[in-house]
Amino acid sequence: MSRPPRAPGAPSTSPGDVGAAAFIARKSKALDASLAKAVRRVMTNADGEALHDMRVAIRRLRTLLRLARPVYGRYRTSAVRTAFTQVQAKTGELRDEEALAETLDGLSIDDPAFTEWRARRKAREKRLRGAVISRLRAGDLTRARRLLHALLLLPVRPSRDAAVGRFARRTVNRARKKVDAMRDVPTSDVEQMHELRILYKELRYAAEIFADVLPFDLAALAPPAARFQKRLGDIHDIDTALDALSRARGLPPETSARVAGALAELRARKARKYLDDMAPTRSLGDASPLAEAAPASTQAVGGVALRKISTF
Repeated sequence: MSRPPRAPGAPSTSPGDVGAAAFIARKSKALDASLAKAVRRVMTNADGEALHDMRVAIRRLRTLLRLARPVYGRYRTSAVRTAFTQVQAKTGELRDEEALAETLDGLSIDDPAFTEWRARRKAREKRLRGAVISRLRAGDLTRARRLLHALLLLPVRPSRDAAVGRFARRTVNRARKKVDAMRDVPTSDVEQMHELRILYKELRYAAEIFADVLPFDLAALAPPAARFQKRLGDIHDIDTALDALSRARGLPPETSARVAGALAELRARKARKYLDDMAPTRSLGDASPLAEAAPASTQAVGGVALRKISTF
């Protein structure tokens, strides 16, 4: 059967038919522009969310570069990704300190020793922020961004440049399978829960980056992935706080025990919220907690239609 004639003025190809390289280059440039804006905010202490936004932009770029390996080649993309990773690592301590302060803010503990310890942590956070700004001014991020620009200028081997629609479907399906393989990790396993959080984050970013060229069932994975990432992130922040508390100096044992008990209770509540989010999809008999991303008509066939639809 022949295709119906194309309407005058209509595009000759759909968005999913363009090459993956052109699509990735466009997304990379947009993320780089967002990163540049966030960096300016960090360096001027414009607002409290500047560092977070800068880190998110770097993480999205790193994720996109990893996903782009089949197109641009592993060696080149890894070189650029490593440059961004080095910058990200230098902001890690500051991010952990900020997350620690936010976690401890949620505890109702009136203890002079605890208040004094938190004041010392706040001073440390201030020093770390100054160090990050100094490294940005020294050009640490400039090299990574220049490498990214150079990568995007290089030609791509035609045999690697698949249609972006097909490339995106394969990419998101791989990310989802990695999540599904670890979804039954017990909430008591700190390291595995952290790894699962990273996988949810990668799935979320992949679904968001390629949303324009994905079928609905795959693009709709982004919101539930973001929710599970948030739930697991809350638990990870508490685990980080417990680790910091275990290494705290100058805290009386009774104060340390009191804070640890409050954090343990908070972690249990956060873990229950995470498990509650998992429960509805399990009751549908589906093997994946992401099934709720499908439209109601899809879920009505036992919660497995999403998996069948998305095996392109």
